[in-house]
Amino acid sequence: MEWSEGMFHIHGLRPGEVVPTFELLMSHKHPSDREHVRALWTNLLRAGGQGALLHRVLDVHGRERRVFSAIQVEATPSGQVEHAHGFMVDVSQSLRIESQHAASEAIEGAYANKAVIEQAKGIVMALQGVDAASAFQVLAARSQRANVKLHIVAEELVNAAGNNKAKEMLVGY
Repeated sequence: MEWSEGMFHIHGLRPGEVVPTFELLMSHKHPSDREHVRALWTNLLRAGGQGALLHRVLDVHGRERRVFSAIQVEATPSGQVEHAHGFMVDVSQSLRIESQHAASEAIEGAYANKAVIEQAKGIVMALQGVDAASAFQVLAARSQRANVKLHIVAEELVNAAGNNKAKEMLVGY
């Protein structure tokens, strides 16, 4: 087995520090991902072909890295494996940035919609004489029945209240 400098780096090693083997490669797979990786290799070594997998690697320092691996196994017509090659890319930083961005958007969206949902709850509380939890349930039920996001139901009710139509809109809620 031959590893590139990048492959050694992903595993927290320097070229020449260890002799790369399949066993070494597998020993660095996250325990939860190890069987998936082994199954991919087993299938490819049996008949050739190509496969890819997003999984985790634990480097020699115990740091978890998210990696994308692609493998191609060349076999003769009789099924004898002649050559296997592939690559591994550390996508940890990209996934971390993407996750942070998604979390930020979710938080911003929650705060952006919170005010209108609270206004709609207040309208339901005033018009139906219920507490805040019950008012929220009224809005949530309408959202589910209409298959519309909660904040849209809330916006519709607030707009209806601005046009003195909230009572009519709440009929059947």
